[in-house]
Amino acid sequence: MKMRKITAVFLCGLLGISLLFSSCGDSGMDFGDAFAGAEEENPYPLDTKVAVIYNGNVESDPLVAIFEIARKEIEKTLGAETAYMENVLLLQFEEAVEKCIDNGYNIIIAASSKFNSAVVLLARKYTDVYFISFGGADQAPNLASIQPLLYQAANVCGFISAYNTYNNKIGLVVDSGMYNAHGIANAFALGARELQPSQIELSIAWALSTNYSDTRAGVIDLIEQGCDIIFIYQTDEFGLRLCEELGVTAVGFGYSVSDIAPENYLTGMYMNLNTYMIDKVRNYMYGNIAAFGETTRRGLLHGTVGLIRLNENIAAPGTKDIADGLMEHIMTERSTVFGGEIRDRDNVIRVEKGTSLHVQQVFSIKWLTNNIVTEKNFSEPQTELIYSDLIIKK
Repeated sequence: MKMRKITAVFLCGLLGISLLFSSCGDSGMDFGDAFAGAEEENPYPLDTKVAVIYNGNVESDPLVAIFEIARKEIEKTLGAETAYMENVLLLQFEEAVEKCIDNGYNIIIAASSKFNSAVVLLARKYTDVYFISFGGADQAPNLASIQPLLYQAANVCGFISAYNTYNNKIGLVVDSGMYNAHGIANAFALGARELQPSQIELSIAWALSTNYSDTRAGVIDLIEQGCDIIFIYQTDEFGLRLCEELGVTAVGFGYSVSDIAPENYLTGMYMNLNTYMIDKVRNYMYGNIAAFGETTRRGLLHGTVGLIRLNENIAAPGTKDIADGLMEHIMTERSTVFGGEIRDRDNVIRVEKGTSLHVQQVFSIKWLTNNIVTEKNFSEPQTELIYSDLIIKK
């Protein structure tokens, strides 16, 4: 296979680095409270009720599944009462928050980056309610934001994909409304080009997660282009299930990638928000309110993001070792995901040689690297909106 002809120096350097691939995750693992900080607890905790507001549904949305695991861990670890609302549109968010407040919920988790701006305004309005914003960058005494560095894991997924392709053609199916969608797509593409930059071809199909016909069209188009590995970054399991059905190797997002596509998944990436969420709720519960409001950015190093275990049945020999090596380089900052020179698809230099993007710049990316040779949009904006029933569920 052409892709395995990497230099001896590079491969040996990576093979020499020992890193437990348990860091690369295992769907269904118990993350627990491994990174929780010690603190002096008030013996008289405050009455705490936590409401999580989802833009998606609990049945098939991998991001919602990540928050649901954290929500249940909060109940198990702290004994706090929790509940959720699902399928809440942005235009319903304020109404959803007010309903939660009216029902006595004093911590509200905005579990979608689509709510970032709205939650800032509501935190100013309801100063005695405490908010957690997923994907946001704002903070206040009663507002905390978490930005997982998922692009780090996407970069390693791209690298693994390049090492395992036979056709040297890799596809991406991405929902443009997903958390840091352009940053994730670019990080994956840059990882895929690490081995033989002149030979790997990457193509991206934009498709809304909930529009199955468009997702199917995107996957089929990529297969017809010759892509033998497809990266799915959507808030629905349909794309991964389709890859399993069609027999094409898939790389996906969420805890349960290996369950959704057991025969054809290669690896995947996830976020672990358990520790962060438990710490924030505990801070409120025990009166440590001064420690609540902050913006937190964590990635591979803290275990906030990671890789799903490799499918050893289809992974090429040596995949684990080079993946471990790249992860170690990223965690120790010996490798920069967005180090220059990087040009966009119009050949405009976006990152100068010898420089790299700051974390916040990665989250503001709205361009695609020229590593992605073709780009097609299979979804038009949704005109028929499905409104949430705004029922508080437990």
